[in-house]
Order: sequence, then C-alpha cells, then structure tokens
Amino acid sequence: MANEYFALLKEWCDTLLELQVTEKKAPALYGGILCPSCARIHGRCADAIHPMMYLYHETGEEKYLTSAKLLFNWAENNMSRPDGSLVNDTNSSWRGITVFFTIQLGEALLYYGELLDPLTHRRWRERLDSCAAFLADFIPRANANVNYPITCTAALAVAGRVLQKESYLAQARELADRALEFFAPDGLIFGEGHSTGEVSPKGCRPVDLGYNVEESLPGLYSYAEHSGDERILEKVMASMQEHLQFMLPDGAWDNSWGNRSNKWTYWGSRTSDGCQVGYAPLAKGSPLFGEAAQRNFELYRACTHNGLLHGGPMYAEAGEPPCVHHTFCHAKALTAMCECGFAPPSPRLPLPRETAQGLRYYPTPRVALLAGGPWRATVADHDIDYLQSGHAMGGALTMLWHRTVGPVCAASMTEYQLVEANNMQLPQYFEDICQTPRIEYQENGRWYRSVNDRSACMQPEQGTPAVQAEGILRDGAQNGSCAYRIRYEAAGEVFHLALSAEAENAVYCLPVIARANDPVQIEGGCARIGRGRGTLVIEASSPIELRTLPQPRVFNPVGGFLSVPLLLRLRAGEQTDIRLRVE
Repeated sequence: MANEYFALLKEWCDTLLELQVTEKKAPALYGGILCPSCARIHGRCADAIHPMMYLYHETGEEKYLTSAKLLFNWAENNMSRPDGSLVNDTNSSWRGITVFFTIQLGEALLYYGELLDPLTHRRWRERLDSCAAFLADFIPRANANVNYPITCTAALAVAGRVLQKESYLAQARELADRALEFFAPDGLIFGEGHSTGEVSPKGCRPVDLGYNVEESLPGLYSYAEHSGDERILEKVMASMQEHLQFMLPDGAWDNSWGNRSNKWTYWGSRTSDGCQVGYAPLAKGSPLFGEAAQRNFELYRACTHNGLLHGGPMYAEAGEPPCVHHTFCHAKALTAMCECGFAPPSPRLPLPRETAQGLRYYPTPRVALLAGGPWRATVADHDIDYLQSGHAMGGALTMLWHRTVGPVCAASMTEYQLVEANNMQLPQYFEDICQTPRIEYQENGRWYRSVNDRSACMQPEQGTPAVQAEGILRDGAQNGSCAYRIRYEAAGEVFHLALSAEAENAVYCLPVIARANDPVQIEGGCARIGRGRGTLVIEASSPIELRTLPQPRVFNPVGGFLSVPLLLRLRAGEQTDIRLRVE
C-alpha cells in the first residue's frame, strides 16, 4: 500500500524496531522499546502489537511479526499480574491501563490472527480472555477518569467478538449505556477528573478535549462498530461534530484549557491513541470528519523527525528528545487510516473554526471561543483543579491563533509538574517556563496570579467576539486579595486586550510563540516579532520589556512551543491596553 499514511506508519514502526531491545536477553529488557527521552521502557509499548501485525500483513516482512511477538512476551514478563490485569509501568500499580492493551490485542487477533502460529495464537487468546475477565469486574467499580469506562466498551466488545463470549458483549452494552450519562447538553464529554461526577461551585464539569477526541470518542466508536450499536454511534457522531469546533485550521486540537492539559501537545494528547481511530473510518459518510483526520495527520508528519513523532512543533528545535510514547500510541491512528482505506475529501473542506465569526460559549467547561477577522482565541475560567497550579483558570487567554502566522500564544501548566511521571517529560530547564498570558505579582516568595483564580467570573459579551474576566490574584492555595480585570476582543485585524490590577507591583506576562531564529525587536511600547509569513506587531500603552531568564527562548513540553517572554509593568488601578496585529 503506497500512500502517505502507510509511509509514515512504516517510518515510525521501523524506528521503533531500531529501539526494540533484542541483544540483552534479560526478561525485564528483551523485547521492550527503549525511550530516547526517558531512558527507560514504557509499560504500554506493547500497544504497538496491532500496528506491527498490520505491517506484517501488508509487507510480509518477518521483522514486524517478530516484533509483535517480542512485545507480547515483554508485557507478559513485566506488566501482567495474576488477576489477568496489566500494570501501567514497572513502577506504577494502576491496572486500568489493561483496557488499551486489550483493545490492541483483540483487534490484532480479529484482523490478523490467522497469520500467527498455533501456539502464539492460543497464548494471545488466553491473555485476551484473562484481560477481559479482569476488566468486566474492575472497571465498573474503579473511580477512574471517564476515558476508562468509555474505552472499556471497545475492549469488551472486541474481546466478545474474538472469543465469541456474549457475557463480554453484554457488559460492553451496559458500560455504553452508562457512558451516555457523561455527554453534556453542549455536546462535550465530561468526567476527566478525580471524581467523574464532580460539579464545581460554578456548575463546571471536568472536561479534557484531548482525551475526548483521542480516546473516549474513538473508543465508543469502536464499540459501536464491533457491536453494531447504531444508537450509540449516532450519539458519538454528534459529539464528534461538536468537538470539531475546537480544531484549529492547521489541524491542531485546542486543548489549551483542558482539565488534563498537562499532557496536551499541539496535535493532541501525549499518551492517547489519536483522533483518526474515530474520525477516519467515518469520513466516507461525513466528509468533514475526513478533513479533520487529514489535517491532524499533516501535523503528525510535520512533527516527525528522525522517524519519531515529537511532542509538539518545536521540540526538535529546542533540543528536546522525543518520548517514544507518542509514536507507539499514535501508530494506532495511522493503522486505522490504512485499514479503512482513508482518503481526504475532494474537494477539501473548511473546518468550522476556519470560517467561524463571533463568539461560541461552552458552559460545561466554561470556555469561550472568539473569532474575529483572522484571529481565533480561547478564554477559560473553569474552577475544577486537576492539581494545584495546574491548568489555566481565571479567564485566561489559553489560545491565540492568527490565520497568517498560526499560534501566537498557547497556555501551559502554571507550574510545570510531573503529574504523571511515567507519561510526561522533564525538559532541560523547567523553572519559570509558564507560557500562559497572565497578570501576576510576587510577595514574600509567593506568586499571586490571575490564572490561579477559581472564583473568577468571565462574562461573554453578546453580539461581539469579546469577553471580560474579573477576579482576584491568587496563589495555588487560593490566597489573595488584589483584584484584576481583563477584557479580550477580536476586532477585525486587531486583537485587543485591556487589563488592570490593584496590586502595586503587578506585571503582565505575555509569552509569544517564536522560533529560535525569529527576529525580535522591542522599542518602548512596541514589539515586532518576525514569524515567517508575517510580522507580529504588539503595541502597548506602557513599555514592553524582555523578561530576564537564563535562556532567550522559553520551552514548555505542554503544547511543545518556544516563546519570547515579554513583560509589561502595570500601574495599580490603571488600565493597560495591548493591541496585536500582523503585517
């Protein structure tokens, strides 16, 4: 199969083969895939079994079959437990991850089982059965993020289909019915929080776009496909359509605001499977889904260097090695594109956010999407912390995007923390790397920031793409007393910010995305940053400074961008105006 999807899948998997341990025969190493960033073997590397079996089916090259068998054996030796489960990593006891191994092993058996020798075939079926039996008991009782019970529908459905066990199919149907409880009236899926049923004082639910589009919706689609459940498929497609409002014109998923955005990278989420698992197979009936799958694929390709998918557009330029997790997880997305015979729509179609004008508001996560002229902006004031000083709140500008130069600002964690140490990277420099635009001041060694305020109030303005946020500059523990106000407006060719704070020594931090060689000129209240096809011009009513840091560019793994850390000193109680345009 000579197409661009197959070519990239083969490039990725051939690089994974180079990283697979075959010389050291110790059970803890033999067959695992070494990560060039984390200097370890990630527990989920056996998820590459399905892509390897697909490549063996298409090419007949024995190396792919050998790799799949070695991966299975490595997982048996290191991840499997007597109760039928697999743990997340050698140093993690989380067993819910069995869901994803089960899906991949089940689909590998379903589509390519006849290529296996009898002994291997029997061992894989026995493992599939033991995993499914564990999940059928464990997942309904686990207090897990919602992606687990939702994707478990696919795990049990494929296991039921391969093993011809009605009990697994029945359990899958029960979980699918329960999954409908997590579809909000605004079309989004909620439940990516420490308590899936949590409702905040503002009426928010925990929502994470990355997990929704790359795991939950594809998982529920796969369940519907394996079970023939048309009712669930209809609900999934409607939600997939709504989630498309968050895809930027360049194919990026705008999860800058998500409850688990600590794992956000511009093309999706670090350790999930990829949106194409759901969007690509449905493209023939819904061409817009095909457009989304294609554009996101093009972003994968742009972020691939030396055979591995990097965790964002500027990892390679920042000198940060890629975590291999991205590649072996998202190889499933490319496999899905190949298996369904995917082709992009002809003629190509505009995405919803490409043509949008005005304001669109989502009450479940309290997120506003602004569209005016060439500008696309996202503002969020949700109040459910996945962790303290984690994702941006307080009416933060979490995404600013321009039609000519692309992403201008992209939020990160407020304080970079290894929430999931096995699934996140530690960059070379990790202090003061927050890339979320914010008002802040420091007192007695503590930072008080607009992006920490859970009680802030964001008010969308009807009839214009503008929102205003008011709140208190707070630390992560919600201490603080100084008020602030920020107004954002996408006014034609200009994006306008008006901001003020009561604190005497407050500053406005404006990290602007820029590559290492993008020219930067600052003079008084004007900054000019060359961005390839255009020059970003920032004009302010007060002087603009370059924040003093150990390096000229700030890199953050969340999003995966380099940025220029601009700073404006605010006068207590006085409004500062900032206007951005592109020449």
